[in-house]
This record gives sequence, C-alpha cells and structure tokens, in this order.
Amino acid sequence: MKRKKMIYSILLVLLIGFILFFYQAFNGNPISKAYSKNVLGTYLNNNYPSKEFRIDDGVYDFKFSQYIFEVVEIGSIKDSDGGLKKYEFNVSGFIKPVVNWDGIYYANLDEPLMEKLGQEAAKEIEGVLKEEVPSVHSVEIQIEVLKGKLDPATSWNKNLSLEKPIQMHIVLDSTNQTTKDVFDDAKKIQNIIESEGYKYDYVNINGNGFDNKYSDGKDDRGYVKFAISFEKDTKLQLNDVEEFDQ
Repeated sequence: MKRKKMIYSILLVLLIGFILFFYQAFNGNPISKAYSKNVLGTYLNNNYPSKEFRIDDGVYDFKFSQYIFEVVEIGSIKDSDGGLKKYEFNVSGFIKPVVNWDGIYYANLDEPLMEKLGQEAAKEIEGVLKEEVPSVHSVEIQIEVLKGKLDPATSWNKNLSLEKPIQMHIVLDSTNQTTKDVFDDAKKIQNIIESEGYKYDYVNINGNGFDNKYSDGKDDRGYVKFAISFEKDTKLQLNDVEEFDQ
C-alpha cells in the first residue's frame, strides 16, 4: 500500500512539473517577468534620462522566448489621436535579460536619409567589389541614422558617424559556381571590405542561379543556390557555405 502511494506521489509530482514546464514555456513566469521589467526600467533610465516613462504589464512571446512591454512616455502628446506616446520594447534572456528591441530608437530613425545613404553606399561598394570579384551581381546596404543627427543632404562616405556599423547583403551570380567558388569569393569580399576600411558588423552573401531554372525570367534576382554569412573578425571555413538542394 505504501509502495503504491509513493508511486502515485511521484507520478503526481512529475505531472505537476510537466504542466508547470509547459505553462512557463508558453507564458513565462512571474519572477523572470518582474526581472525583465526591472532590466527595462534601468535601460530606459540610462538611455533616456530626460524622459519619464510608465512600463505597462508585459506579455510573453513564447515563439521568441521574450517579454513584450508597452512603454508610455509620461507628459508626451501623440499627434494622431491626442494620447500619450507609446512604444514597444522587447526583453529576452532568462539568466541575463537584455533589451533587444527599442521602440523609441526605431521610431526616430531617419528613413528617407537612410534609404538615400544606403543606395549611395551600395553603388560604391558594388563597384569596389566587382573589380576583384566579377561574380558580384548586386549589393544592398542597411544603414541606421537617427533624425537630426545628419543633414538631410549628407552624401555617403565610409567615415560617416552612424548609429551602428553597416550591414551588407550581397548577391553573387553563382549559376555556374561550386561551393568552393562561393567560399573563395566570400573570402575575397571579406578581405576587400576589411582592407578598404568599411565599418560593418554583418555580411550576408547569397549565391544565386540566373539560368531561369525556377523562374519565368522576369525576376533578375534568380534563385538561391548557396548562402554564407559572417560578422566582423569571423574566420571563414568552407563548411560555412550552405548549399540548397536544386
């Protein structure tokens, strides 16, 4: 009898633990939520000391394992409906939570100037790369600039003071390339942008086919055959190239 009770008790504990595990996986828990909210409060005080905020109750996003908080700027007026300005902030991490989405920062980006500078940078970098890497098909550059930091008429140059290092998306014409060819071109690209002094934190390279194998010929971006990416100071290896089944 005692043995049965012990087995039932163990099963009950396991069942409760199982339920709590899945509840936390989909809903978070009060302790980590409070900790994340406190981390966000500190972040707001450090980054926006002249403003006052109210952090509303957050919700748990189980897909990305993060808490989403709505932050209200006290004393502000939102032009569209007359209410206070509200921003979304995301906080992720259980042991050491960090803010990975700052709604105030993104709301204040100068998108027209970012687009202008991005196009100018892409044209320059594409020209530089093609001199040594003929397979380069196109280049897109992501640049972030806050409103008021630069004159709207500012032209691109690699010594501009930006909010973050640039990010690059490069497409190669890999119609007739092998994995090794893409790897060699990626290493050349890495060496060029380093030697030219471009300040970047991430580069993504897609090796695309342009033989219209999977398109009607109207899409000049082709289809992805290979992909490789790297951050600053990454030592590339041949197995970093991902090959897609064709």
